[in-house]
Amino acid sequence: MRIALVSPLPPYRGGIAQFGKMLFSALGKEDCNVTGINYSHLYPGFLFPGKTQYENGYNRSEGILHSYQPFSWKKTRQAIADLNPDLIISQWWHPFFSPCLTAVNPGGIKSVAICHNIKPHESFPLAKALSQHFFSRQDLLVVHSEQAEKDAALTGRESLRLFHPIYNQYLSTGLSRAEARKKLGLKQEEKALLFFGLVREYKGLDILIEACNLLPEEYRIIAAGENYTDRNYESPRLLWKNSFIPDSDVGTWFNAADIVVLPYRRASQSGIAQIALAFGKPMVVTDKGGLAETIDPGRTGTTAEYATPKSIAEAILKCSALTGKEITTQNIASKASEFSWSSYTHKLLEAIS
Repeated sequence: MRIALVSPLPPYRGGIAQFGKMLFSALGKEDCNVTGINYSHLYPGFLFPGKTQYENGYNRSEGILHSYQPFSWKKTRQAIADLNPDLIISQWWHPFFSPCLTAVNPGGIKSVAICHNIKPHESFPLAKALSQHFFSRQDLLVVHSEQAEKDAALTGRESLRLFHPIYNQYLSTGLSRAEARKKLGLKQEEKALLFFGLVREYKGLDILIEACNLLPEEYRIIAAGENYTDRNYESPRLLWKNSFIPDSDVGTWFNAADIVVLPYRRASQSGIAQIALAFGKPMVVTDKGGLAETIDPGRTGTTAEYATPKSIAEAILKCSALTGKEITTQNIASKASEFSWSSYTHKLLEAIS
């Protein structure tokens, strides 16, 4: 099967590009002939408050699709037509990309959208109309959670609920646990709560800080991710690296952690949870979107009923009882096995064949 994968790919950084990279590789293992259609320009400045969109050592992409330059859309459309693919797979996560993703599709080719969310996490002008414009031209919407499946049903398009596959590509990165904790200044008796990824308002770092203040003194937050908000996050119990974490350092933060916490106010699903599973870390998540689907309560983590400091603090204390136990490690490994890339791509190709 010839597939055109329209997606951010390295050297773009972040979860969507990582997903594209892993999907490209997994489809290739299914004997598919995959061509990646990368972006030359991804986010305009008003949608990207960070320092750079690229991995360390890069300042541009060799892709052909300029997300907000219509002249590139015709060129990209022709490039896809020349490939004569059997299938076009597009990654979807924000309504801003609706015009370009719609314009580059030549039509008459089976089209699937991998939807990291149906509704955007944050408000955007004409979001519903732009999203529906794109969805209406897709043969199938692939979603990763029960809530996203419900949202997809409202679009009137056929949907397939799969799962966000595991992110195990970081397992050989970073420092060992002992070295990582030493580098971060963690004491042996301290319990490290990891908040990982770009800091956005909906992700609730402020809630976690307040929750930590309700916990015994040995609890400490280690946060790693660039701040995309106007907030100043400060606490004597917070160790925060306010910058994008390169792939080579991801393991340092997860190896140092005792518990990974996702105190999100809103969510569809999260790649951070899939990294935590790969590293065998118990998790505390809020009952938002598909986050609760990534854990088995009382076995691999706990769910906070509400995105409030009190609820999250209580969930952390319950989760602490799971840490350091061999049975917990075994349970997490079993849970992680449910989210393999091979299973994901097999089910995807089976659905569209």
